[in-house]
Amino acid sequence: MDTVDIDAGFSARELLQGLGEGVVWGALAIVLLAVGYVVVDRLTPGELGRLILVDRNVNAAVVLASGLLAIATIITTSILTSLDGFVPGVVSALAYGLLGIALLAVSFLVADRLTPGDLGEIVTNDTPSPAAWVVAANHLALGAILAAAIS
Repeated sequence: MDTVDIDAGFSARELLQGLGEGVVWGALAIVLLAVGYVVVDRLTPGELGRLILVDRNVNAAVVLASGLLAIATIITTSILTSLDGFVPGVVSALAYGLLGIALLAVSFLVADRLTPGDLGEIVTNDTPSPAAWVVAANHLALGAILAAAIS
């Protein structure tokens, strides 16, 4: 009867190193997502937390969720393509994450200029608006494009 040696190839040191790196990647992602949240909150009138959780504003939720998904796409691609080592990978993920957040903000401001009325007011209005979905599509497209540029 064959037996399996569970110790073969196992390294507690490698496991601990991987767990530590996972903590750093996770912390970086949380920080970048929080920064993205704050930026979207600043670009739109009202307090996003209240608009989404208390007022149950679908427009605001769609805009915020799409921005966070775009940022997560950029961070994920940065992690997957960080072949130059852990520290350079973290630095590049931070840089690309901040670039993505800045570009999302700029794209929102450009869309605001092209849209009749105040886009921030439109996408935080209680009445469901197609404009929120357009902003969401713009966020996701920009996140995908930047992720492709990273890889």
